Amino acid sequence: MCLLTRFDIRRLLLPMLALLLGISPLVSADEATDRAAIEATAQAWTKAFNARDVDALLALTTDDVVLMDPRISPVSGRAAVRRAIPKALASATGRVTNATKEIVIAGDVAWRISAFEHEPANIDTLSRGQSLEIWKRVDGGWKIHRQMSSSILDQPKLFPRRPPSEPVMNAPGGRR
Repeated sequence: MCLLTRFDIRRLLLPMLALLLGISPLVSADEATDRAAIEATAQAWTKAFNARDVDALLALTTDDVVLMDPRISPVSGRAAVRRAIPKALASATGRVTNATKEIVIAGDVAWRISAFEHEPANIDTLSRGQSLEIWKRVDGGWKIHRQMSSSILDQPKLFPRRPPSEPVMNAPGGRR
């Protein structure tokens, strides 16, 4: 003999459904919207970098941002970034472009892998690299929380043949 009737099951399921609906706003409403917001912010970072606009760069980061770039020592916090970023900007003359290769979102944290190209001013050498960023949702928007970049794809002595990741991660424009 079944101890639960259909009526009893409905009485159990309806409160559970209401509870789930009440919790659902804690989950990201639309992952596609989050991805688009991260991509737009990443491109805004590139635009600000190319414009050498330190204030615009800082506006796109968390207060406790950490940047690890081969052109400068690792820096932590906006005040340290404000002091260090002009050195990185000075050594990166010309134009930088980047393309997202992967974005993974886990609640209010995301990570992004990108490939970048740097065309220095007055030099015919194209520099290529990759970047790993950790993003945080802050006040409804996405900001760079941790960023690490490398120009390792430009190191032919380290890679006598193409690096295994090159076909996927090589360049924003798909160049090889």
